[in-house]
Amino acid sequence: MIEIIVYIIVVIFVVMWCYFKWRNRHFEKLEARMPGLPAYPFIGTAYQFIGLTPERIMSRILDYEKDYNLEPFRAWLGPYFVVIIIKPEDLQIVLNSSKALQKGCLYKFFQSILGEGLFTAPVDKWRKHRRMITPLFNGKLLEQFFPVFIEKNQILIRNVAKQLNETQAFDLWDYIAPFALDTICQNTLGYNLDTQTSKNECEFAEAIVTTTELEGMRIYKPWLYPEIVFSMYLKLTGQQRVFETVRKFPLQVIKEKKAEFDQRKKSIEAKIDVTNNNENQSKLFLDTLFELNNDGGNFSDSDIRDEVVTMLTGGSETSAITVCFCLLMLAIDQDIQDKVYDEIYDIFDESHHVISIKDTTRLVYLEQVLKETLRLFPVGPLLLREIQEDLKIFSCDYVLPKGTTCVLAPLGTHLSPDLYSNPRDFNPENFSPENIAKRHRYSFIPFSGGPRGCIGSKYAILSMKVTVSTFLRHFSIHTDIKLTDIKLKLGLLMRSVDGYPVTIRPRDKRPTYKRNQKPIQ
Repeated sequence: MIEIIVYIIVVIFVVMWCYFKWRNRHFEKLEARMPGLPAYPFIGTAYQFIGLTPERIMSRILDYEKDYNLEPFRAWLGPYFVVIIIKPEDLQIVLNSSKALQKGCLYKFFQSILGEGLFTAPVDKWRKHRRMITPLFNGKLLEQFFPVFIEKNQILIRNVAKQLNETQAFDLWDYIAPFALDTICQNTLGYNLDTQTSKNECEFAEAIVTTTELEGMRIYKPWLYPEIVFSMYLKLTGQQRVFETVRKFPLQVIKEKKAEFDQRKKSIEAKIDVTNNNENQSKLFLDTLFELNNDGGNFSDSDIRDEVVTMLTGGSETSAITVCFCLLMLAIDQDIQDKVYDEIYDIFDESHHVISIKDTTRLVYLEQVLKETLRLFPVGPLLLREIQEDLKIFSCDYVLPKGTTCVLAPLGTHLSPDLYSNPRDFNPENFSPENIAKRHRYSFIPFSGGPRGCIGSKYAILSMKVTVSTFLRHFSIHTDIKLTDIKLKLGLLMRSVDGYPVTIRPRDKRPTYKRNQKPIQ
């Protein structure tokens, strides 16, 4: 009997192996021609990540990208054949091809958090939703977000001021994350979450961080790919509750806002004047989703929930991480901080003038600083696309077979010495008009690119300009750490392992050139 069981197991294994080899025969032809990482059956290259922390995983990925520089290379993530793309010319081909609009199959992991919002939706659903939602993020409507930027920044400044002249460093994240979540929640949902002054809802913000890190970690552990295995893992580690928290809060907000929307609609139908002159575009965004739902546009309750969570996650986490990194970089390099403040002073001098959208267009050097921050610390350092039809990348004359998962690596591109001199240094002059003109357009893709590029990139840059400039008008920022001390970890988003430790002092309102003037004898 034992011999029969062993025989059956061997036969099953051989059949599975033969099927695996036959199904992947097109990939193996390319694998034979393309340099890449060694792999074992079924688990692929993932054995190299066994037992590693998120920090070490990030470090190993950077080593791979450095070894191959701009050349594409291949690997296996469990049963999935992947090609890592770094060269700008190849990135442009993949990101703009109609054959590569589908997000990689591993994005299904993030659907447990984001559902099928714009970030994770299949191509057909993405096309429909993108067409509906894009008009809400044009320049004119962004102006209506500005009062919320101002209001939430004022609260942020009051809160951070408690750290003035403290000798012990504090973590910027503790202040910036609640601020960013409050801002996006007010602007997109018309809902005052108020986590900056009340800690009641912070559980949701913490749950977003935890769930995105868990699902990001899962990519490098093929043994957690099956849903039943991952579900057991969450129960054993006691972390299934955070997923419930991420789902619960948006449904609560949607239910509340839907009741308000229905009441307004009934009042309008009854010809009662319910005009509210203070209503801003944040509320109209959610109202538009409700209208799509009511008008039979195949926009369901679950669609609304998915887009809401996508907006909350994308609009808060990404901006908060970038602002924290940016302020930390300015704390490390006081000369650059002084140059940013000089630009701010030239616009506002020592007045209490409240920043306007027109003012943000004059913050040219600050925009260079933000872009340099995004170059060194792209929030999404890896992007995935699944090839739907054979696609040729011309730089190396490779044809990527249908079913290939392309891993697009902005961080590898941004750190290439062929594109940026001293690429690991923080140098905002990388984004002077002269230096931008020398580089390929796709040598900088912090917001992805092509048709599936980030819908909120203008929102992000605008909000970050307001936040950083407002912060520097009130405080000078300092730190004891160096750029080389920063360690990165990878989940769905890239973060600092040790947070963003700084101290602040009252701002000397004079610009640098006046501070350095010698007194007249």
